[in-house]
Amino acid sequence: MKRSRRYLIIPMALLLLVACKPEVPSQIIQPDEMEDVLYDYYLAEGMSFPTADESKDYNQEYYQRLALDKYGYTQADFDSSMVWYYNHIEDLFRIYERVQHRLGEDALAQGTSVRELQQYIKTYSQNSDTTDVWEGKRYLILYPQAPFHIYQFGMKADSSYHAGDSFLFSYGSKFLMQSGSRNAVVFMSLTYANDSVVTRNYAVPPSGMGTIRFNDVEYPLKEMRGYIIMNRRGSENADNEVCMLLLDRIQLLRIRKKKL
Repeated sequence: MKRSRRYLIIPMALLLLVACKPEVPSQIIQPDEMEDVLYDYYLAEGMSFPTADESKDYNQEYYQRLALDKYGYTQADFDSSMVWYYNHIEDLFRIYERVQHRLGEDALAQGTSVRELQQYIKTYSQNSDTTDVWEGKRYLILYPQAPFHIYQFGMKADSSYHAGDSFLFSYGSKFLMQSGSRNAVVFMSLTYANDSVVTRNYAVPPSGMGTIRFNDVEYPLKEMRGYIIMNRRGSENADNEVCMLLLDRIQLLRIRKKKL
């Protein structure tokens, strides 16, 4: 008899926990569908390459509108839902973790990023070997509030790095915000075997691809460090306005000249 009472208590405790969890309002795009919409939004970003008669912005808006139409939502539905999730950061992070998992690192690493960079790499392809040596995250979402405003990265080089290697850091960027300036920076520092240091500091583009190039040096790489930071917003911006930076397709190409 005591045993049966013990098993009756557990379901009741679970029901109480579920009841206490705040629900997403019915007028907001629900988490599962929001995941699907954001996933297609990422794909739309990758498909928005301009033709001879069209601009990238036009193509991007067109494909993103198709993504919303697919699920029966308007731009207003999406915007108001993003405002709600923006004020419920933990829910939004869980959604983006699932989106990033679905995208998969290999799919994007071999997809749009290569397509945009192929013109640059083509210059080296005949006389060099290129290898993606990036060890950090492939996709990021940053907010102007600490501690979500910065991503730091770094790696130690091993014997596979040679004198004369050059490097190309690249990433896709997309700001999602209602108003205000788009203000984020990438900083990178490369330390070589002779302890010389080369640094780069560039603003993140509002939309599209960002690249940082390090020319070849006569010493092998010893260490690479850096960070991506989204700066605080001005006091004129409302706290409840959406302001996010999406980064994806992150790569660090090591370019090595072939021996003749």
